[in-house]
Formats: sequence, C-alpha cells, structure tokens
Amino acid sequence: MISCRGLSKSFADDGVFDLNLTVNPGESMGLLGPTGAGKSLVMRVLLGQLRPDSGSAAVFGLDCWKQRRLVMRNLAFAPAAPPLEPRATGEAYLRFVGSYHGGINPRRARDLGERLDIVLTGLCARMSPEARKKLGLLAALAQDKDAYLLDEPFAGLGSLARTALTDILREAVARGACLLVSSHVLEEVRRSCDQVAIIRKGRLVVTQPVEALNLTRQKVYHITFSSADEAASFAREWESAVELIGARALVAVPSSPQALLKTLARYTVADLIGGREESEESFLRFYGDDVV
Repeated sequence: MISCRGLSKSFADDGVFDLNLTVNPGESMGLLGPTGAGKSLVMRVLLGQLRPDSGSAAVFGLDCWKQRRLVMRNLAFAPAAPPLEPRATGEAYLRFVGSYHGGINPRRARDLGERLDIVLTGLCARMSPEARKKLGLLAALAQDKDAYLLDEPFAGLGSLARTALTDILREAVARGACLLVSSHVLEEVRRSCDQVAIIRKGRLVVTQPVEALNLTRQKVYHITFSSADEAASFAREWESAVELIGARALVAVPSSPQALLKTLARYTVADLIGGREESEESFLRFYGDDVV
C-alpha cells in the first residue's frame, strides 16, 4: 500500500500541501494534473529522495524517509526521463538496475522487451528517445515488486507501445501489485487506472473512480451565429460557461451534446466546430482553475 497522510513539502511558492492519498494492493491510481502541479514532487517524497516538511509518506507501512532502503525493496520506479549511461548497452543497463534493486526477472524482461518492441543489444547513446523511454519502463516493470511508481510513463511512446503498456500495467494490478501513475493526459489515466487523484497547484482536488470521469468530461464547441445579437440571445438562454466573440460563442458541454443541439435548433447557426475533448483543459475547467 502506498500512503500519504497530511503530506506537505514546499519550495518557495511551489510544493505539495496537506496531501492525503492511498493506493491499495491490486489497485492503480492515476495522479492527474498539469505540468508543475506537484506530481513528480510526490514521487520524489515516496522514493525517499526528499524529507516531508510535515505529514508522512509510507509504502507498505514503511516510512519513506526513515526507512527508504527498506522501501526500495518493495518499490520500483520508472522516471519520466531515465538517466541512461550512453556507453552502456540496454542489457548492461538492466544488469546495473538489477544489482541495486534486488534483481531483474529475466523471463519477464524478455516478455516485456518483445511486447514493447525494444532491442537491448545496442548502445544507449544510439537509442531513439522512444527506445530510451521503453528501456526505463522495462527496467522498472521487470522487477518483482509489490508497488510501482511510474512518472509520465506514456509520454514519448507511439500508439502501439502505449497499448502494450496499458495491458502490462493491467496485468501487474491483476497479480496484486499497486501502481501510482502520474500523467497530465486524461485519456492515459482512463485507460490504465482504476482510481484517479486530481492535483492542482500542489493540492488534491478530488479522488474518485476513473468511471466517474465520464460524468465530468467536457467537450468544447465553437458556434457561429448569423449575428452578434443571436449569439448574445443564445448565451442568455444557455446561461452557463459561454464565451462570446462577436457572432461566435464558445461553450463547454459535459458528456452528450443533445441539450446543446436542441437549444441551437431555435437559432440560425452559420457554423459549428468542436466536439473535441481537451484532456487537461477539460478536467481543469470542470474542477475550476482557482484552486489555491
């Protein structure tokens, strides 16, 4: 179990504040928030790299700061940008990681290497950015651990690798591991996690099942009316969250657009563009941009 209780760690105006978070065995939690929200800082505290100013962070009951050596026996970490030795091969890097973290499961490493489509014989210096990312993920996920911290694991991966990684994470949860996955992309969390914790400006906004995100998602529509007067009339009728630019209106609609279409049927619409879900902006718009 990964647990934070009243966790605070600050640097000037940045940090995390009074954070409460729990990830149980057999559960995957998506830590979702924009860049600079404090996601990586939470990871560093859980890894024992930073000492909390107040509160606590623990993995399977072990204090992440005071017992960090013991914590790392139960924990594997994949950084957003793995620090690879340019002159080492992928195989050498796996051996290096295994020597410090209790070994790599060779059968799982072979399986993950095939599924992520990565060649381990070449030098790290000659690997593409995506291959380097895959190697960092492989080094973490091939360890026989009870908990995994993955910092932006989908960033930089192609579509096939993202699909494979989603399946791999689901399998880890099915065998009883717990996962904390940071991301700023809503769809990544939807696909790979059971729970989501939304963090804004270092504070936890909400923790809920991933299924509940479908009730809060929003799509943005750009509607051009025949005149500015018609656009203003629509805004008065619609009432909520309309931005007017002359004869054009921008409106965010949760889930189905059925109510919007019924309302627009009473107006002369020159153009309608949208229906595209804007992942990060979507959940921030719903939960508000004024979290302090």
